[in-house]
Amino acid sequence: MAHNSSAITGIELEQFMDRLEAQQQEQETDALLAQLQAQPLQADSLASIDRLHTLWMQAGNSAAARAVIDQDGDALVQAAPEPARAELMMNLAILRLRVANYLDDEPTLIEVLGQLEQMATQTLDFNVEHYRRYRIFDDLERASCEIALKTIEVRYALTLGNPARAALRAWDAADQYQRRARVLAYHDRNEEARSAALEAVNAVRTAGPDQDIDEGDWLWLGNSLIEIIPLRLALFEQPIAQLTAGRSQPQRREWEVRTARLAARALHAQGDLAGALKICNAAALSLDSDGGNNFIEYELPWLMEAGRIDEAGFRAFIDVYDRQTELWPATARLVLDRLQDPDEHSAWWPICVMRACITEEVLQSFLQALPSLETSKPATPLLAALSLAMEDLQAGDALYTEARAEAVRRAPDHPWITRLAAVHDAEHGLIDAATEASLLQNAIQAGRMQDNRSAFSLFAARINSQGIIEALKAPKPVLSCGKHAYNYALGIEDLAEAEADKLPPDARDQAYSLLREAQRDAYEQGQAHMERYFASGSGHPYDACAHLYSMLCNNLAINYRYYNPIRYEDAIELHTRGIAASPFAEHYNGLLSARISLEDLPGIIDAAEQLWHYSAEFGYSRHNPDEYVASVAYALYKLDRDNEILIWLERLLKWQEEQGVSDQQLDSSALFARIQVARYLAHAHPDNADSLWQRYQPAVLSLNEVSVMSASVDFLKARGRAAEAIDYCARTLALCAPDDDYDIRCRARIEQILSELQAPAQPAGKKNWWQIWK
Repeated sequence: MAHNSSAITGIELEQFMDRLEAQQQEQETDALLAQLQAQPLQADSLASIDRLHTLWMQAGNSAAARAVIDQDGDALVQAAPEPARAELMMNLAILRLRVANYLDDEPTLIEVLGQLEQMATQTLDFNVEHYRRYRIFDDLERASCEIALKTIEVRYALTLGNPARAALRAWDAADQYQRRARVLAYHDRNEEARSAALEAVNAVRTAGPDQDIDEGDWLWLGNSLIEIIPLRLALFEQPIAQLTAGRSQPQRREWEVRTARLAARALHAQGDLAGALKICNAAALSLDSDGGNNFIEYELPWLMEAGRIDEAGFRAFIDVYDRQTELWPATARLVLDRLQDPDEHSAWWPICVMRACITEEVLQSFLQALPSLETSKPATPLLAALSLAMEDLQAGDALYTEARAEAVRRAPDHPWITRLAAVHDAEHGLIDAATEASLLQNAIQAGRMQDNRSAFSLFAARINSQGIIEALKAPKPVLSCGKHAYNYALGIEDLAEAEADKLPPDARDQAYSLLREAQRDAYEQGQAHMERYFASGSGHPYDACAHLYSMLCNNLAINYRYYNPIRYEDAIELHTRGIAASPFAEHYNGLLSARISLEDLPGIIDAAEQLWHYSAEFGYSRHNPDEYVASVAYALYKLDRDNEILIWLERLLKWQEEQGVSDQQLDSSALFARIQVARYLAHAHPDNADSLWQRYQPAVLSLNEVSVMSASVDFLKARGRAAEAIDYCARTLALCAPDDDYDIRCRARIEQILSELQAPAQPAGKKNWWQIWK
């Protein structure tokens, strides 16, 4: 296309489009069209073509939009260097697809898809990976059957054009077939859909050893196809079982939950609703530590389909109660639907609304999931309050009042009404803390509530009515599962510590001791629940998450490591179990800490290696080798593995460099660790030890801190530099405070060393046999 010298182009066009886009919200379509038509426009870059054709589409002139892509696009391709043309043409084809899809222009869609498929078969010298992920392809797969199937072919052709996916060819073939199967099933071409689904399975089943296929791929395929081939459940169950056989028991149980979900969906697809719901006992277990990933999107609709309304109401309530701002949006819509049914009498639906009013954030999440209410219909007071709250969150109190009234009307003595109302009334000053505690205790007993939120509410009410000591002395709550136990132990910590810190020292210490005991009890309850589930495969819906179990093990191990009675061996066992279930760096750090406390020298070295390598591979923001390198160096020294100290020294110095910390910025603990390393190097590698001392001696003198100075004495003594050691003894003693426990112990030790250094030299004796080869 010849260049129009009068056309606005380049930076001037960009500025013009900036103004139009800024004004777009405030002007009519006709005004936008008039401005676009006022003068010739020519886009001279792909980004400009994208913006300009979009403005023409928004102005309602699709012909002009297509002209921008065709004419300005052609000019851009002609002006581009040869290597850049293929990618430009692909981008322009994508823009044509978007316009044709918006206009429902199927002939053009077929034409452009054919062009893209042809392009994909050529040798392309640009990365085509992100093109196959474009949203336009997802949109077109939801179009007519012909368009959808053609789109799948194009996407697959683009996939084959990427040599980087060589190890994913089997997965890509399966993806193509499963997309075809789902499109065909949607368009009721069921026999063809089943055939395509089996082709997808075969693509993965026959994958060679060079192909990257794992249990996750089999699960993905099963999730995509189980409703299409529900009789072929075993095709997915068997490879998943084989591929996960070597995993830890908690991880295998998680995979059993996932395959149980496939089994439930397969039964439902065959019309066996009762069977599907029965399997939900194994399928509707949460696989996220926060209670999510719990199959509610299937279980709740199935309960409604089966007419098990009260069970559905309780399931919906638990979603609102536990998940709060993360509730499944369809739960809120179901609550509204049941409240609009004049024949519905279950109390769970208004109780759901009561719970949603707990905070403004939870209420907002609940209301945002709801459709607009038709105010013209006769409304109950609760529905009217819901409608008002959707317009103004400040109406939440009125909504709570109506929800509570409706719940009481339906079930006057419902323990959950009492439970929620007690907390609400106490927060609003309508009852005192003692009354709240009494109401909560009665509701918890009547409703057999063993969740962390109810237990925490009772604990908080007891603090407010009796004080922290008595609250912690009260009978410990019975908690029904790992999640509730973990969250209760974690949840009471901040509140209890804040209250304990207000007490005199002796009472404060008592409160902290009682708190650690309460946390240990809760964690041990959770551990027992989860391990029973792992052993039997049967348990609470919140007992199946391997990562939750791992976090619980870590926290209980910390309790065992630091609080009476100290149980280092049990802590090590817990960290080991946690790593097997779901590894994270704190477990490796905890293992090392326990080994150091036990003075297990080989164990210290092994644990430090594990922590170092795990942190290097997966990251650990709190990883600090300064905290343990001296212990590792000591262990290596005592085990006559002095050469390995040099490896750790190199790691330490490289880590310091990566942190961007200069020697002058090192704090006392970091400097202490380095001088300790020098001390343990002194025997076998004196030159390295001296170099390390020479590097850090200025920082030692500058910092002038008692622990670092005393470590310097040890180094100089180990190197046989007696005069310097005596000088540093004097420096250390001058820093020792008379009333500090550490300084008192340090003084005694340094005075002993000083007396040894100042004692008359003994005549050299015969070497012991083990010294001959030194």
